Amino acid sequence: MILYLVWGIILAALYVFSISTTIHYNREIVKEASRAFFLEIVTTRSWNASHGGVYLMVNEHVQPNPYLKDSLRDLTTTNGLSLTKVNPAYMTRQISEIARTKEGILSHITSLNPIRPANKPDDWERKALGNFEQGAQEQFEMIEKDSSNMFRYMAPLLVEPSCLDCHAKQGYTLGQIQGGISITTQSEGFFTAIQQQIITRSVIFFVLFSLGFIGIFFFQRIVNRQFRIIQNQNNELIRGNLEKDRLFSIMAHDLRAPLSGIHGLSNILSEEHDSLSQDEQMKITRSIYKSADAMIKLTEDLILWYSNRKGTLQYTPELFHVHALVDEVLDVFIEKMDQKEISVTVDIPAGLAVYADINMAETMLRNLVNNALKFTPRGGSVEIRATDAKQPDFIELSVKDSGIGMDQETADHLFDQDFNPSRSGTENEKGTGLGLAICRDFVKKNEGQIQVISTPGVGSRFILTLPKKAPA
Repeated sequence: MILYLVWGIILAALYVFSISTTIHYNREIVKEASRAFFLEIVTTRSWNASHGGVYLMVNEHVQPNPYLKDSLRDLTTTNGLSLTKVNPAYMTRQISEIARTKEGILSHITSLNPIRPANKPDDWERKALGNFEQGAQEQFEMIEKDSSNMFRYMAPLLVEPSCLDCHAKQGYTLGQIQGGISITTQSEGFFTAIQQQIITRSVIFFVLFSLGFIGIFFFQRIVNRQFRIIQNQNNELIRGNLEKDRLFSIMAHDLRAPLSGIHGLSNILSEEHDSLSQDEQMKITRSIYKSADAMIKLTEDLILWYSNRKGTLQYTPELFHVHALVDEVLDVFIEKMDQKEISVTVDIPAGLAVYADINMAETMLRNLVNNALKFTPRGGSVEIRATDAKQPDFIELSVKDSGIGMDQETADHLFDQDFNPSRSGTENEKGTGLGLAICRDFVKKNEGQIQVISTPGVGSRFILTLPKKAPA
């Protein structure tokens, strides 16, 4: 949004500057044209004055100048042609009339002390003449007159030697300002040119404005995409660091405990073998086995979790019977079930099959059964059931226990984390905290779902939803 605003402000400022420059440039053109016309008149006057005036044949357009006091003003040639002298002022009026008729340009010779009354200055010219007396070199501005706009230019006329023949008697001296010539130009052409240029510039700026907005739009998309990529990479890096820290924690704590147990019990067997009874030796051996088994379980979980995270774990779905899967998993926990005197019931329809990666399905079920046995007190019960799911072409495989359960808030966020804090079982069994994260990732890879229903003090029911056949 800020980029759009900045671009709009820049374009608006440039547009205003461009229009202002255009108006100023065109005013300068009018001013230069007026100055050129003035200088042309001055040059013509100088030529006329340098020749002491010129004679023209008297006709309807050229009549004797009543304000020229010259004994040689009017002449008649030997063949009878009537001639009259045209001085610089008279010639200026003649040129002004032609320019007005053909080009619409008005020029007016004027003075604060005119010989000819018609040369009397108007208010604007009078002000300009006053400015010339103060040192101004020229006067130019646009004025409104008779409900229309016009440009007016005026520059002073200085007394030259040839001017003194007529104007010395008025008290003028060489180099003095005797008057000036004003040039008046109608503004219609000026405003037409300005309007056309404004339209052209408006179109150009609109195109630039649109292109800028399009460019900003795509630039922001690219930047946002790159930002998301960097953000995702950063999140992955943070996630990776957290996973690494957790792995180190597991390796430092959870592996150390069974290793320490094996080390200590092995040392007792080695040092006190002869003094131990057969029952004591058997008890120590079972403890060593349990510690080794915990290490193997932890190592398997770590390998599975790490391989899945790195994308190196093979996913090979196939159709297999659910009952066979349950039997294979339960064989692993026979000793544990006997030790805690936990009864396990299985309710699975004969021939019920599921389409999934059998190794992943076994890992998921093993983790859920292990948790059920871990958190069920001695003498409790575990139920494994499989039925058709409400969702077509899916089955529900559930593991229900009569264990300690959990509150609703814990259940709601049970699958949100990669690592759940490992809790000790009812007989101080240890875990890795990776089991449910592995179940979540594996069930997702197999196009299924996992959920939990739990009541504190009553027990928990974990439900795996898996497809019955390959997707079409």
